[in-house]
Amino acid sequence: MKKIVTALALASLLSGFANAAEKKDPRLELMKDMRTMLDAMEQIQRGGLYSSTEDMKSGVKKLQGTLKSLEGDEVKSILPKDQVYAYKFAQKTAGMLRLYSDDMITSIEAGRMDDALEDYTQLLKQCTSCHIRIRNW
Repeated sequence: MKKIVTALALASLLSGFANAAEKKDPRLELMKDMRTMLDAMEQIQRGGLYSSTEDMKSGVKKLQGTLKSLEGDEVKSILPKDQVYAYKFAQKTAGMLRLYSDDMITSIEAGRMDDALEDYTQLLKQCTSCHIRIRNW
């Protein structure tokens, strides 16, 4: 019985250390934010296709919640070291994502769905532009 309790305690301690180490690695946090951005873009698109402005707004808020990781210095840890412009480009892209997403909210609230979907297109262009240039696709 003592061995089982000791083994369980050790396992929970090790998993706690693994979680703590995972949270401190900025690369892992940034990759998590990238997945959240993808989820947000899918939610916005789904909302637009199903005429759900609430889904679209929720997706925009989710997207905007991740932009701080692109605007901060932590983003340098995932950018190629040989591309001098990469950091400045990532920050510019984050600014454009914020601009288009803010405009999307304004368009949705004004009932201009064509404009909101055009903003979505611009958001997607910013995403693909960054991935093409930074990741050398």
